[in-house]
Amino acid sequence: MTEEPSGAAPDEGGTEEWRRPVRLVIITSMLAKVADWQLGIVVPLAILDQTGSAAAALTALALRGAAYVGAPIVGSMIDRYDKRRVFVLAQLQQAVCIGLLCLTLSNSVAVSILLFLAGFGAVASSINGSFVLIPSLVQGPARDDAVARLSSAIELSKVAGLILGGIFFSSQGPIVACVVVTALYALAGVSAALLPAIPSIHDPSSLAQGLKVGFTWLVRPGILWLVVTMSIANLAVGELETVLITIFGREHVDATAISVILAAGLLVGAAASRFAGRVLPHLPVEKRVLVFQTMCFLSLCIVTLPGVYFKIAGYLAISLSFAFSNVASILYRQDVIPIEFAGRINAVIRMFITGSISLSGFIFAFSSRWDGYLFWVPAMVLSTVSVLIWTWFTLSRSEDRSQAGSLE
Repeated sequence: MTEEPSGAAPDEGGTEEWRRPVRLVIITSMLAKVADWQLGIVVPLAILDQTGSAAAALTALALRGAAYVGAPIVGSMIDRYDKRRVFVLAQLQQAVCIGLLCLTLSNSVAVSILLFLAGFGAVASSINGSFVLIPSLVQGPARDDAVARLSSAIELSKVAGLILGGIFFSSQGPIVACVVVTALYALAGVSAALLPAIPSIHDPSSLAQGLKVGFTWLVRPGILWLVVTMSIANLAVGELETVLITIFGREHVDATAISVILAAGLLVGAAASRFAGRVLPHLPVEKRVLVFQTMCFLSLCIVTLPGVYFKIAGYLAISLSFAFSNVASILYRQDVIPIEFAGRINAVIRMFITGSISLSGFIFAFSSRWDGYLFWVPAMVLSTVSVLIWTWFTLSRSEDRSQAGSLE
């Protein structure tokens, strides 16, 4: 049994006790995500303007995600210290880094370093919000609804971030846009400070032992193959938004128009996240993930076709599929991972799953030397491998269940 945090509800979750803190988690996550995605459109376009190199723009932003290499250590810190305190500091650390970035925007090396450092705050915020705070604050059937609400809110926030980024970049320039990002992270820190204290469970183990727990869980088959599949899927299309920004940017599409196009896909993802639990509810979670990953592969096939309209249609379809898949993946992990180890285990998992998004940027940067369909070949191959691996695991799990049922 785990120690209940202050303000948490241990029952089915119909009371106001858990609703207010969950709202605060959602508000904080939304503010941070608006900042994330405003940054995601401003930095690539600023670097593209300065260097004319799509590869440089992709590489700089990819460094922010590269901070996930330190996710296991961040996860151990989340488990060891008050969850509210970590959540607050994560937002403020990002505010400081982006505030400094405003002063060094013309220096691509300084921008890359600051984006990398800010990535550690993003890691702590993401893991704490989705995988630790929510299951700490609400248990029972209401948790599924809380996860869906948070996921949907995050997707909507991406839309706001893209639109704000495009508007401020077009009308005020990149420096003002980055100042707004800094303010948003600061506001997120203030919002997080209003949460109730959520102390950690006393853990006498050392940091090394804590890391061992995370990696021990990683190699369990039910976790391992999910991590492998989702990581490869993210390698395939993790930086698709940034890729589309550079593609449209080279075609001289206005920044505001680019943000509106991508925002449409994020709106689709927000709606899909909100109702993901109602899609194919009769199927086991692993089969739902298989369906959604297959949808992602088919959607990527559409993106590879020549013409702006095909790319828009494929992006919308990928947004829908990934939203379904992400919610199913979160619920799957919350079901099988004990809350007292949630920070370090999910940190190790996220090191691979989310960390692979930054590697996706490097892959696209490498393939940018090729034109036409060849540009998309690495992504297509990776997406195919992802679907094949999860198909094998799903069939194996179904066979194991059938054998267990026959023995009974």
